[in-house]
Amino acid sequence: MKKNGFGKPNYILYVLAAVLAAGSFSVIQSAMAQNKRIREAEKKENYNRPAPTRPIKPTIPDANRYQDDKVFLEYADSLFRPAHEYEEFQVVKGSVKFRQGGMWMFCDSAYYYPQKNSMDAFGHVEMRQGDTLFVFADKLYYDGLSKHATLTHGPSRGDVVLKNRNVTLTTDSLDYDLNSEIGWYSTGGVLEDDVNTLTSDYGEYSPSTKMARFRYDVVLVNRKDGYRLLTEELEYNTATHIANINTLTRIEGANDTIITTQGFYNTSTDRAELTSRSTILHRDSSLNVTTLEGDSIIYDKATRTSRAFMFRDGRKHRAPMVITDTARKVMLIGGYGEYNDSTRFAFSTDYPLLMEFSRPDTIFLRADTILSFIETVIPQRDTVPLDSLALDSLARDSMTSDSQAPDSLDIRPDTILSGPKDFHVARAIGRARFFNQDIQGIADTLLLREQDSILYMFRKPVVWTGERQVYGNRIDVHFNDSTPDWADLPEWGMAAEHIAEDFYDQLTGAHMKAWLEDQRLKRLEVDGNVIAIMLPQEKDSSYNKLVHAESSYLTLDMDSTEVKHLKMWPEVSGTVTPIFEVKKSQQYIEGFRWLEALRPKRQWYGDRLHWNDELGDIPEELEKYFNEPPLFKSIPKTSRESVRR
Repeated sequence: MKKNGFGKPNYILYVLAAVLAAGSFSVIQSAMAQNKRIREAEKKENYNRPAPTRPIKPTIPDANRYQDDKVFLEYADSLFRPAHEYEEFQVVKGSVKFRQGGMWMFCDSAYYYPQKNSMDAFGHVEMRQGDTLFVFADKLYYDGLSKHATLTHGPSRGDVVLKNRNVTLTTDSLDYDLNSEIGWYSTGGVLEDDVNTLTSDYGEYSPSTKMARFRYDVVLVNRKDGYRLLTEELEYNTATHIANINTLTRIEGANDTIITTQGFYNTSTDRAELTSRSTILHRDSSLNVTTLEGDSIIYDKATRTSRAFMFRDGRKHRAPMVITDTARKVMLIGGYGEYNDSTRFAFSTDYPLLMEFSRPDTIFLRADTILSFIETVIPQRDTVPLDSLALDSLARDSMTSDSQAPDSLDIRPDTILSGPKDFHVARAIGRARFFNQDIQGIADTLLLREQDSILYMFRKPVVWTGERQVYGNRIDVHFNDSTPDWADLPEWGMAAEHIAEDFYDQLTGAHMKAWLEDQRLKRLEVDGNVIAIMLPQEKDSSYNKLVHAESSYLTLDMDSTEVKHLKMWPEVSGTVTPIFEVKKSQQYIEGFRWLEALRPKRQWYGDRLHWNDELGDIPEELEKYFNEPPLFKSIPKTSRESVRR
């Protein structure tokens, strides 16, 4: 036995060697036993294991990532969960992509709240739905439960922009509801499509319905022709480009201005239908303004025509349509009217009334139809054919064989101008009437021309002034300001004046012309087939005889109410009958009628600005008169000339 350094035996080493020897033996025994079990198991196997028929891959649990009620994180470059945060969320960065249903959302980074089904996205934010809707912003705050998105601008995006096909909406902050598919702003924004640009303080837009609504300081600008629509509230369809108007609105164009409170305006076709009391102002090249006002108006810029109506519904407050030429001081009112600002042609039907108030005393015209237009005249010393007056075919058609239009109208030297000039023409057609303080009249057709200040009266005309009545086949009345100063009856005529009881002074002839002064007859000339019946007044102001005279020509000069000079030539025939011997058949010239019942009365004046009278109603007597045959037969021009010779 070996001793240690102190000379004693090493018992520790003996013990350790014994332990190791025992351990090795037990390990060896265990290994030998395992080998024996494997050999026994291999002896029991009597088949071979088959090889797999397809690749084996890991199985991932199924998940419907198109659920409309859940926000899914589709991709991010990095994701981590901040420690020690009160609310559980994930921070995702780099090419971040989310999805809820068919809406995709992209950003640079985001706070994602899976439990709350929401997120806050930052940097180059984009919302995308299919290939039709895109929204760009700097920040997005999205609640997946309510499907509400709030987008704002920032460093990466200076504006919030929504794009839907040809529609672009730009604002600082936008709210978008995925349930209703409506986006809106309240801090000012701009909506643009391929026709218009709209700005407002508040606006909303639905990509699905294409409807947009705007409030407060709304301005629509039509980029095609520069029209501007200004209002406080507007509905607009980006598919049809139709603006629905429901409040006070002003539409301003290069030459037209529309003021209305209700209707719609098609900004593509420049056609408007206004369904409340509205006004259109038309400006010509000289900036003269013609206004059109009506309970409802149809405006068509393509045809340059506006049509105005008076309400037919008695339950509504009704007022007539009104066309006013402010430069020429002409107003045309009626139940219906049209105005073309290109041709400057207007007409009215349904109880029309025209008022010409450029003179000290207004002239009123009434008829079934009234035309009002402008003729441009290049002055010359030759006569101007009547057909060159650009009369509407409707006016010419109203002329019958009983009413011959003049072959020419003489232009006096004092009307010769240095260059072209515009003149107003009014034409009253069908049972026409006119009224002035000094003179009144009726005819089937009236033509009032500013150029020569003449009122032409065709077919069964009658004129009254003071106690005198004149009628014939045609009458021309000249006005000096508002006062008539001469009248011409070129195709037979008869003048009469009531004297007493059933006695009248009467005068007829093939051609008559009278000059007036202060509503009194100053001079009278009659050519051809002159017949006169008169009751001369005696010095004691009595009447005791009836004079009947016939001749070829007559001239009469008056001094106030007294006859200054009377001449009939070349031959005079007739009778003088004491008044107590006068028979009824001797009192009147053949064809004489006293038509005072048809005379327009002063109450026909009405009010310039309102529809106060019933003048459009045709009196029974007037209807009967125009249905009767003419009082005189028209004679050919050659026959008239032979009579005058």
